[in-house]
Amino acid sequence: MSNRKILFKNSFWLGLVEVMSKLIMFGVTVSMVRYFGPKEFGAYNLSSAYVAIFLIMADLGMSQIANREIAKEKDKTQKYLSNLLSAKLVLGALTILTILVSTYIINSSQARGLILAIGVYQLCQVTQSTFVTIFTAWEKMELVFLTKLTFYIGILLATIWTIGNKGSVLDLAISYVVTTLISLIISLELIKKLDLRIVLEFDKKFILTLSKEASPLLATAIVAAVYANIDTLLIGKFLGQEKVGFYQAAYKILFAFQSINFINNAIFPRMSVLVHQQNRVTLNRLLKIVIGFSLVGLIPLTLIITIGRDLIVTTIYGTNYLIAGSAMAILIWAGVINYFRILLSNLLVAQSKQKYTFYAVLVGMLLNLGLNYFLISIYGFSAAATSLLISEGIILGVTLCFIYYPQRFFRGI
Repeated sequence: MSNRKILFKNSFWLGLVEVMSKLIMFGVTVSMVRYFGPKEFGAYNLSSAYVAIFLIMADLGMSQIANREIAKEKDKTQKYLSNLLSAKLVLGALTILTILVSTYIINSSQARGLILAIGVYQLCQVTQSTFVTIFTAWEKMELVFLTKLTFYIGILLATIWTIGNKGSVLDLAISYVVTTLISLIISLELIKKLDLRIVLEFDKKFILTLSKEASPLLATAIVAAVYANIDTLLIGKFLGQEKVGFYQAAYKILFAFQSINFINNAIFPRMSVLVHQQNRVTLNRLLKIVIGFSLVGLIPLTLIITIGRDLIVTTIYGTNYLIAGSAMAILIWAGVINYFRILLSNLLVAQSKQKYTFYAVLVGMLLNLGLNYFLISIYGFSAAATSLLISEGIILGVTLCFIYYPQRFFRGI
């Protein structure tokens, strides 16, 4: 197939699953917000943010490197699959143990149970991501579609069941564990369509080499985990669970908006192949087309959302969440910048320059941490949205410098 046809096929399946999954999760979020209220919804998101800090141990950044390498040499797929599964089982067990030990510093037994349940649920997702990595590298996006859709349908059914039975946020997290395990079993069956076997292999040399190659991405993941969750944790510290609920209600609209990132996921394998082939002309043409169409589509849409922010928030969540409107508008603009900086970060990874993504995100994380720490207690949770917007802009700028002027500005790094 030509590059154009491959890109269209990839974009179609990933776009379809992104739209469907975001619609499902949008319905799930609205149901959670309205049923649990800002305080309990805030408690769930605080626990999720806490778990996310530890979850980086479960992958070590290996999946994206495997994606890139399998895209170039598909005959090595079985080797990567067997060793990734083995490594993630070991890392997952260590992650759960670490989370378990850490929960004993928390006084509330309910919080401890909620954190552990969310930890198991998200670890199942990490394991399932191994199969998504394989499907993506093979550019079998229809299998990615089936894998992700079964997961999100399970989440929807679990949410409906919990609310219908007047359950708590802990009941919700436990039901998520069950449905994610079922989705994982389905993924085990789908992988057989590529004539691959589910076997465990622990090639120490192979895993160490993969881990070394992925170490810049691990460092990036650590920084990104802090970057993505520090706002929620600091809002909880300074303002309490209820304000976390308001902020996360606004943030979930950004989450739905970020379905646009399916384009980045669709073109990453193709970028890796073109870089491997040293086909710069086609690569540059691909990037110009993606950036051009993205700007034409995103800027007007974001302006409309900004102007109608209060109407959007109150229509979705009710008038009690009106104060989340301004934060939501700022977060949407941060999402636009995030889209373009992920596109350029993926280009660096495709070129085996993933260490530069770490430096860029590190700069943004440190700025974001400082801004959040000093501004949230003074200006409220909207300051977290503003901090994210500024930080995303800085990361994008630094990433551009690494792409176009690496020797001039970053000599010796």
